[in-house]
Amino acid sequence: MDAEVLGALDLPAAPPVTRVAAAATVRPRRPAVALLCLGVILTVAPIAGGLFSKVAAGKQMIDRFAPYLTSDTLARYDSDIATLRRGAAGVSDVYANQHVSPGRFPGLDQFRVQSAAIDNRAASLLMRVRSSQADYQQVADIGGFDRIPFLIVIAGAVTIYGGCVLRFGARRRSRSTVLLVVAASAAVAVYPFISNFDSGARAGRQMISKLSPVMTTDQVRQLQDDFIVLVTADGELETTFSAVPHSGPAATEIHALVRKWPALSADLASLVGTINDNVGNFNQLKSLDSLTSGIGVSGLRAFPWMLVGVGALTAMLSAAALPRRRKENR
Repeated sequence: MDAEVLGALDLPAAPPVTRVAAAATVRPRRPAVALLCLGVILTVAPIAGGLFSKVAAGKQMIDRFAPYLTSDTLARYDSDIATLRRGAAGVSDVYANQHVSPGRFPGLDQFRVQSAAIDNRAASLLMRVRSSQADYQQVADIGGFDRIPFLIVIAGAVTIYGGCVLRFGARRRSRSTVLLVVAASAAVAVYPFISNFDSGARAGRQMISKLSPVMTTDQVRQLQDDFIVLVTADGELETTFSAVPHSGPAATEIHALVRKWPALSADLASLVGTINDNVGNFNQLKSLDSLTSGIGVSGLRAFPWMLVGVGALTAMLSAAALPRRRKENR
């Protein structure tokens, strides 16, 4: 009986199964292509433009000058110059009082003739070094200065990846890719402010301007010639000139120069040697500052804001390239 009831039961036909069509999405082509091109530029430009070598040279110069840009060292150089100045005056007094004939001490003759010019060059050098001390310290305080090119290239590689995914990759990876690109962009844009690069770059421009007259091969050659004159004069003071009678203040100053000469000469040789070894590094840093000279802007001063602009542009392009639903026409 139950079978008969069930058999008579008339069930309605099941409705057909329908599937909701997936919303159509569109991939913004231009922002994705622009993002890809920007990534290529960020990756290639630091390499092609020699940014790695320029920044590394600048960092090397900053590190090598660290021992000379301290207050104690500068005060010691002041004392060295004063010792040379008083010693030259003492030699001139002895020459006058003892009627020393020209040619008897050729090294001291040359020292007397050139002592004023040597003193002026040494004082000018020290003045320029001292005037750049505060600027130098701000440049030295830039965090990760020599890693800036790596930051740019890594950001460029991430941007290339983002452009490829947003233009050709799976749509499900779009949002995570945009977040990755935005994170890299933020790192580039924020770096100038968390590393003191903004203030350090301005100080670097001023430091270059102050040191340019002394950081040249001609200046180094002149300083080396001055040093040879001083070495020759000291040799005669310690040997043949000691036979010439001299007393009083002149003798005191001459003896002080002879006594202090080993330390004084070491100071001068070290400074001149450091300048000579870093002329190339200085020129590399200077060329970094002149990268934007064609538009009348200091490269160092513009560099931090270029990073901020690049970071902001990269983030905006990645957001604009995110696939979105196509608007339906009603």
